[in-house]
Amino acid sequence: MKLSNKGFTFAEILLAAAILAFALCALLATYISCIVLYTTSKNVNIATNAALGLAEEIRTDSFSRIYSDYNNLTFIVNDIPSSRGVVYVNQSNPEFLTVTISVCWRQGNKIFGEDTNLNGVLNAGEDTNSNGIIDSPVQIITRIVNR
Repeated sequence: MKLSNKGFTFAEILLAAAILAFALCALLATYISCIVLYTTSKNVNIATNAALGLAEEIRTDSFSRIYSDYNNLTFIVNDIPSSRGVVYVNQSNPEFLTVTISVCWRQGNKIFGEDTNLNGVLNAGEDTNSNGIIDSPVQIITRIVNR
């Protein structure tokens, strides 16, 4: 019985290991991206539910008291550690009020929304679209009619 010299060379093994390492790094990068997207989706869902809940609370209040009770009100979303929400009430039309609720938060090193220091106040340089209010990916705008 004669021994065969049909094996892998060191160069072939090294090339296979490099390809495997590259594939594993790509899978790891995809996994990390999925975790970041999951966290973002969860925070958007929590912030949206908080804003909608506050909008419903505002709708149950007396029309004559909404502006004084809620305009420029700031709040914290309990389930998002670094967050700040703000309510704006526009009463320029006597027939209805326009209520805008924005929620901003920090996720890692990124701030979602214009309130970069999360203080609920529009500071210099934060109003990127010059509309006079804090904007955010989670922003509820509703109109309340005087009945």
